[in-house]
Amino acid sequence: MTLRSIIIIAVFFAAIFRVLPASAELFVFPALRTITPGDPEQTLLSENQTAIIYGSADIEAFRPTIEGFQQSNPNVRIDYHQLQTLDMYDRTLAERDAGEPNADIVISSSMDLQMKLANDGYAVSHQSDETRALPNWASWRNEAFAVTQEPAVIAYNRQFFRENNLEPPRTRNAFIRLLNDHDDLLSEKVTTYDIERSGVGFLFLARDERFFPGIWDFVRTLGQARVKLYSNTSPMLEKIADGQVVLGYNLLGSYAETFSHRNPNLGVILPDDFIVVYSRIAIIPRGARRPDLGGRFLDYMLSIEGQSILQDEGNFNPVRPDVPPSPFSSLIFDRYGERVRSFPVGPGLLVYLDQAKRQRFLSRWQDALLNRR
Repeated sequence: MTLRSIIIIAVFFAAIFRVLPASAELFVFPALRTITPGDPEQTLLSENQTAIIYGSADIEAFRPTIEGFQQSNPNVRIDYHQLQTLDMYDRTLAERDAGEPNADIVISSSMDLQMKLANDGYAVSHQSDETRALPNWASWRNEAFAVTQEPAVIAYNRQFFRENNLEPPRTRNAFIRLLNDHDDLLSEKVTTYDIERSGVGFLFLARDERFFPGIWDFVRTLGQARVKLYSNTSPMLEKIADGQVVLGYNLLGSYAETFSHRNPNLGVILPDDFIVVYSRIAIIPRGARRPDLGGRFLDYMLSIEGQSILQDEGNFNPVRPDVPPSPFSSLIFDRYGERVRSFPVGPGLLVYLDQAKRQRFLSRWQDALLNRR
């Protein structure tokens, strides 16, 4: 093989990896009913259709919502691209800049990146009875819509805490005390998000800073405990449940609650001092292939049926106030209502994308983890 051939192949694969991030996964849900030419029931509304969804939700948590949508839309195939939030944002911009069609709907846990897309003109307006049923805080300019409410929680290994006669921490100050009092026992046994790679992890910690004066002492304590950092919730939950680590901070409550039902060794705690609650935001991109399908899927997620499935099957707490709450949702918003610190959907989220402020925040994070004063 010549040097020229090697270079061409290398450039080819580099281009592929730029377009298709390693974190991307495609899940195809075939239409439940295929319309064939000459079908007596065929109409303009019942032709074979494919909806393209970009989403950050784990497929197993989001699958029931897709399947519920298809029950009402049996001729629609769903292509669900599960992406990291930054990859999703970059792909949406790259497709638009290249003049290529976008996904029909983009649903991301990075509220700030979704708001930037909407604010910069990358989303189209959508109005329906379902969007009008949302509370005022949950939509912006009929272009960005909260579809869930999800708390940040503390998770722990029940067996470890029981065997060591320890009480799991129920506040941030108690978390600090626990790590300081048992540094030998808990060294390398604590986990949280790597906020340099996780958009939701960054948002959670930024919200903590606003309401918890001791947050940087907290991060320093995590650094002293040689905290394990991850960009996704699922591996942290798995490692806590099997004892590789035993305590997690600021994990996604929707995933943690679902995981605890399958593995009773995983304990989940809503902090007693305050609870940070964020939302997944959905937009219909301006360059969507089929914005009508994007709107149809959005309306399903925001319908009473869709919100109920999100809640009952995925522990994604509903946004609509007229959806009967689950015990988990009631615990958050009824028992702890005054302690909830949520993010309204709007331009205020863009403050977390100010590059100078973001870099200062990340530098402080790095310094605190390394115990640099």
